[in-house]
Amino acid sequence: MNQLLIIPLDQNFGQIGFIGCKLPCIISPFTKEFIAREDPRMMRALLLFTLSVVIFMLCAMPLTKAQNLAFLSEEEYRYLVGEISGDASYEHLRFYTQFHRPRGGAEGLMEAARYTERKAREYGLEDVKLIKQASTTTPWNARRAELWLVEPDIELIANILQTPIHLADNSRSANVTAELIDIGAGSSDKDYEGKDIKGKIVLAWGPLGAVNEQAVWKRGAAGIVSYVDPHSPQGMNYPHQIRWLTLPLQSSDGKPSTFAFGISARQGASLRSRMAASSKPFKVHAVVESEIGSEKWQVMVEGFIRGTAIQDQDIVLTGHLQEEKFSANDDGSGCANVLEIARAMRKLINEGKIKRPLRNIRFWWVTEISSERQYFADNPDESKKMLVNINQDMVGANQGQDLLRVQNITRVPFSRFHFLNDIAEAVIDFVVKSNTADLPAGQAGTPQPYPKPILSRLGTRHRYNARLVPFHNNTDHMTFNEAPIGVPAISFTNWPDNYIHTSDDDLWNIDRTQLQRNAFAVAAIAYIIANAGEAQAPRIATEVYGRAAIRLSEAYKVATDLIVSNLNSDRADAFKKAANQIHQAALREIKAIESVAQLTKSRPAIVQALVANLKQLEQAYSNDLNAYYKSVTGEASVPIISYTQKEKELQNIRPELIAGPKEFLEQRGKIKSVQGLHNLMAFEILNFIDGQRTGVEIYQAVSAEALQAGEYYYGKVTPEMVAEYLKNLSDAGLIKIR
Repeated sequence: MNQLLIIPLDQNFGQIGFIGCKLPCIISPFTKEFIAREDPRMMRALLLFTLSVVIFMLCAMPLTKAQNLAFLSEEEYRYLVGEISGDASYEHLRFYTQFHRPRGGAEGLMEAARYTERKAREYGLEDVKLIKQASTTTPWNARRAELWLVEPDIELIANILQTPIHLADNSRSANVTAELIDIGAGSSDKDYEGKDIKGKIVLAWGPLGAVNEQAVWKRGAAGIVSYVDPHSPQGMNYPHQIRWLTLPLQSSDGKPSTFAFGISARQGASLRSRMAASSKPFKVHAVVESEIGSEKWQVMVEGFIRGTAIQDQDIVLTGHLQEEKFSANDDGSGCANVLEIARAMRKLINEGKIKRPLRNIRFWWVTEISSERQYFADNPDESKKMLVNINQDMVGANQGQDLLRVQNITRVPFSRFHFLNDIAEAVIDFVVKSNTADLPAGQAGTPQPYPKPILSRLGTRHRYNARLVPFHNNTDHMTFNEAPIGVPAISFTNWPDNYIHTSDDDLWNIDRTQLQRNAFAVAAIAYIIANAGEAQAPRIATEVYGRAAIRLSEAYKVATDLIVSNLNSDRADAFKKAANQIHQAALREIKAIESVAQLTKSRPAIVQALVANLKQLEQAYSNDLNAYYKSVTGEASVPIISYTQKEKELQNIRPELIAGPKEFLEQRGKIKSVQGLHNLMAFEILNFIDGQRTGVEIYQAVSAEALQAGEYYYGKVTPEMVAEYLKNLSDAGLIKIR
């Protein structure tokens, strides 16, 4: 019979000995006081916590030793990792990067969509269709654009044959010879003092929108030559880059824009210095031939691998088709990988090497964000058939270039906490460990440099630099997480990226090996969830529970830091926030455990047992927090938690959603922001509205989320901010406050 021993090491920590292994455990001196007093409830809670950590480590240890992925058989793993090819994915990028493909009726966007549809059919996906959707963006396509210096010398400055992004989107047709006037930044009245620019073309490095307003709409300039601010890090570090620029078609009072050429910081600085040194004026000749269409449309492509049993819990894989030319990484890489996952999985299923999944795997190639919102508005019940979304947006970065880009994988926001987090984390942990060299592993006889390498034939041999991060938006997964949809979603998005939306986002910065690793990781997560049923639920629940125990300990650390950092200020407020931090962590971890029941016909007994365990863990941490507070403050008791006046007001309201996807599509832009409130926390305020939570419960949930990530990440959340944003949502007609 295995024995559990608690062996004191010093006054601050204990160590667990369990069947020959020793693991660190959070047993503080405050906890030991309770043990000394032989509090039976505390003893049970502590033993439960200890066992939870041990259970998790026991589950994890054999996996680490054998370098196996728990949720796939070794055969499934080897077939998936062998069939999925970063080299094949890269070949799709060769096609996508040929086209300038902005949203809103661009011919290049339709070319990309038709290619994707054709390949999806070729690979054997089911129910493939190209969906042409309504859009709010006016179609624009360029036919010809070139800019020549004609006096005092003859020199080609820009031509869209070199790169289409030399011409700003929405530039209107023109054939103009005019003097080129240097206006510096060109974004304020001061830049125009003593300069007559009417009918002339201006050279400026300020924000294009501001320059257009000042020079074209306000002063009658014929056009703009825009370059990167030479004083900015981007201008200094990447002087050759050409930015992707867009002009507004017209002003709010109906004044049309003209045209703008984009050039590099190096070109702009050279022109400026030459103009300053010349006694003669510089004249340029601009030719633009473009078309502005009348039918506003966007496009997406859909295909399926149909499941054998469950048709209302789809796993949705997304990538977005639209962007500038070349846009290899953002997001040609995501679209290419979704195609490659579809090809590989369909082939393996056809050959009988892996089973057809229980659930549908749905593949979407979209116009970023707007396609999903339009789709859900047109098909308001369709999201009810979706279990999770996994998005890929920038998954091909060569991680040895520039700032050594990291493959970030977002966790789901706290409002959507779900077992998806833990499956994703298990897979990413496995791929990272399998593609990282460790000195002791080599000494133990583990194959080197990588235990289970995932390497494309023509890619690098770099390690896999990936990590899970608190959620962000700005790409397609947000349309699943957001109210009123509420489907848990994550995104693979590498960052930082100094090549995004510039002429540098081309094939040369793509690594086939990173494409392959990310494609495998996404395919593995999708296939594991698509196949999960009664037999897999206990293992998944155990994985969630083990990671929940770790996350609870992280919340406890935030809680104690709150107290010790505020010993000389408002201790009562610090304790209130600290206690809430632990409670909110327990609530969301319970939600994650309970989400495992979605995989089964009835609630598994293990889910019920683990939920009960989590509640006791919460109590153990709460008791320890009380003891910690008394110890570090010297006070005899903890403060009585009370509400501020604004919190009392929030306690008396219970917001509820009153709008569906169509109304949100139409009204979302009318929501007023709140000064100082991070847009991601505003996003979460809306997501936590369920008709059951009070306003103060929403505040408590969102403020805990902000504190857990840190002020540097999400900023601060106050009751006043939450109250104001709820009012703004009500004013926009999206919620009712009762």
